[in-house]
Order: sequence, then structure tokens, then C-alpha cells
Amino acid sequence: MPINLHFFRDNSLDKLDFARVFDFFDQLGYFEIFYTEDDVQIIAKDEDFRFSYRYLITKKSLVKDIYKLNPKYSNVNFMIELPIMIPSYLAKEIFAIISKLCRSFDLAIYHDSFKDVQEFNIVDLDNLFNSMRQKYIEDYGYGNKRPYDSKKLSEICKYQRSIEQLATFYEGRKITVPKVQAIEDSITKDFGISCMFRVGEATIFPPHLDYIYVHDELNNVILVPRADFFSIMGKYLIEIEAVLPDMYILREKQARSSRKVASKLRKFAINHINYTNLRLCDLIDEQNS
Repeated sequence: MPINLHFFRDNSLDKLDFARVFDFFDQLGYFEIFYTEDDVQIIAKDEDFRFSYRYLITKKSLVKDIYKLNPKYSNVNFMIELPIMIPSYLAKEIFAIISKLCRSFDLAIYHDSFKDVQEFNIVDLDNLFNSMRQKYIEDYGYGNKRPYDSKKLSEICKYQRSIEQLATFYEGRKITVPKVQAIEDSITKDFGISCMFRVGEATIFPPHLDYIYVHDELNNVILVPRADFFSIMGKYLIEIEAVLPDMYILREKQARSSRKVASKLRKFAINHINYTNLRLCDLIDEQNS
């Protein structure tokens, strides 16, 4: 159940120029615009986290009891369906876009829970998001989502969003920056954070790993729990806490040196045939009871 957030505009202003709105989303780079008989859909497709959400431009207002609202404002038949069962990190990114949208086009916002149309306020929107997500979880549980420590999840998401930037930074040093992959044992339902490591390859290790897929030089892939991996490889790793806590780097020289001990990881391999991939957006900040 998304938060349907509606946009309004002061009547004293000129009519909203949707051509400029389309340009706004085009410049963000990951929105696609689709036209149907009933509406225009501006859909965000987030490849890093494999989820999407949408803005809608409709032929008529979808605001309930609109006649009760401040007549100073007009509904511009423009809204966002803001997902609530996503990590708070992603929600805050969406809030930032809404804030910029409101500033760029002099928009105000309205939700059914508000007393009236109001100027954008990130604190109010954050409170609305958290209260609706909490209520949804109380009523329906986590469903196919997985509760995860909020602070760690934020740091994992920050890493995932920064991969391209990190890859550019380390490009000249031939250091691999792997994507984070959430995985789950389909039998035991144990889940955690993993990444891929190729033996002999200089690599960044993301924060808060639970498992590492080790790709050896014979093209075999094994899954090793974090503690066991670090017991063998830890002396070759350097923590780069200045970037993110619990994030490590295996530099090129150390990557070459560690090849001779990497074979010892085989004895710690666990059966990963039952492990399946989860979307990172399916990890949800654990709610306080």
C-alpha cells in the first residue's frame, strides 16, 4: 500500500508547465514516461536496488473531499505513489526528489491524513512514511520482506549506491568493486549479505557481509561464512572506515600474496544449493517494538 501524495499549486501562479516537469525527470536519468488513455505515468526504475515506483498525471483529481481544502490551492492532478515497504535509505532519496520537485515548480503537498494542503516539509513526510510503514507491519507483518538492522542497512545501501563512484575512484588501481547481493536459504530461511570475490583479484569488500562467494582460479565457486573467510584472509585486508564502517580493501599486492592461502577456504565451504537471491530493497529497517 503506497502513500498517495498529491501535488497542489497556489492559484495566483501560472498553470503548471508539464513539459518542464518531463524535462525535470529526464535529467534525473532513470525515469521513463508512458502515456495511456487515462494518465501519464512517470516511472522510476532503480537498477541498483531492483524496484520501481511512479508519479501519475491524471485527467481528473483523485483527491477525496477536495472541496474541504484551502481554496487558495488547486490540485494539479499530479501525484506520487510512494512505496512504504522499502529501506528508509531509499525513501529518503525519494523525499529529496520530491523536495526538489516542489522547489522547482512551487508545489505544495497533500495526503489524506493531513488537515490541509501544506508546504513540503521533510520531517512531516518522514513521520508519515514511518507511521504508515509501522501500521502496515503491525497489520500484515513483513510479508516477503526481511527485517534488518537499520543502521547497517543504511550503510549497505549507501555502498550499493556508491559502487559506480567507487569503481571510478579505484579504476586506475585495478580494484574490483562488487555489488552487494542479499541471499537466503530457502529451507532454513537464514539470510544475509554477500558479495563475489575472485581469488587473486584486488577487491573492495562491502560493509556488513555475512557470506562471501569465492570464485577460485579453476572456476569453482564456493560460499564461505564471513568469520571463516576473515580467519584466512583477514591479515591481507585493510579496513577503510573513512569511507564506510566495516568496509575492507584487498590491494593488488596482497591479492597476489593471498592466492597461496585461498585454497584453505575450501574446508569452510557451506552447501549453497538452497540459497536464492533476494532484492536488496526487500530488506526493511527493523521496527522497534
